Amino acid sequence: GPEGAHGARALIAVGLAALAVAAWRWRSRRWSVAVMLLGCVSVYGWVRTFQASNTRDWAPDLLRAPWAEVAGSKVTLHEVRDFRYRSTTDWDPAWYTATYDTDALTGASFIVEPFSGVYGAAHTMVSFGFQDGRHVVFSVEVRREKGETFSALGGLFRRFEITYVVGDERDLVQLRSNFRHDDVYVYPVTASKERITAFFMDMVQRMNGLHTQPEFYDTLTSNCTTNLVRHFEKVATKDVPYDHRTLLPAFADELAYALGIIDTDVPLAQVRQRYHINARALAAQGRDDFSARIRAPLETAAAPVP
Repeated sequence: GPEGAHGARALIAVGLAALAVAAWRWRSRRWSVAVMLLGCVSVYGWVRTFQASNTRDWAPDLLRAPWAEVAGSKVTLHEVRDFRYRSTTDWDPAWYTATYDTDALTGASFIVEPFSGVYGAAHTMVSFGFQDGRHVVFSVEVRREKGETFSALGGLFRRFEITYVVGDERDLVQLRSNFRHDDVYVYPVTASKERITAFFMDMVQRMNGLHTQPEFYDTLTSNCTTNLVRHFEKVATKDVPYDHRTLLPAFADELAYALGIIDTDVPLAQVRQRYHINARALAAQGRDDFSARIRAPLETAAAPVP
């Protein structure tokens, strides 16, 4: 089972460390390095034999994996998450099915949630807006099992599957801004309707692919931002570089700014201030028009409903 595999991986890591220490004392630095390299290659080869799965004992918020049916311009999304939160650990679970028409797409938003206390760490998402006022968010995440917590080291050793969570902004954005109290930035994406549509459909296809053929999360090569970067290639008019701004998601908006995917009319610091939505999100908590209010000027978003 997965728990046994995780424990075996940890045990091997401890064993390799002990072996390296023994080799260092017994022979020489060169010998200990050789032992470590051999051990690392062995562990890497071993973990590559593990198979990803969609049938584990998943954490309650990741219990259902979304998928879509596509018929022309109509995309029907199943298992769209729409939880109602009282705290980060207390919620009313809910999922729904909804149909979206790509002909009615009005734009996309690039969402960045920096994590405090960890240099360069953040979560990134994309939200798509439609003419009827609906917004649907795609969030690339680790699919945790019950009792699991994320580990960047574990993400290097096939400990977690990767999933595309699809949800309402009242869930995926409000959870982060109003209940986790993280800073959240919602940047409008600057791109043509054709590119936004290609962006949306690329994410739908990737999501469907994971639903039928699961994959492992990888901290370096297949994380929330590296997956989004591949999708951003559909909207960028320049080649997307793979550098620290890809590996460290807190700098993802810096990359989007350099590519001209978000506003560039003022310095990035001012763009960040313009699209920092926390105050508006708190004022809009629980409202049906949450998405409209977090995008409105601050004084408008905070005004009472007549």
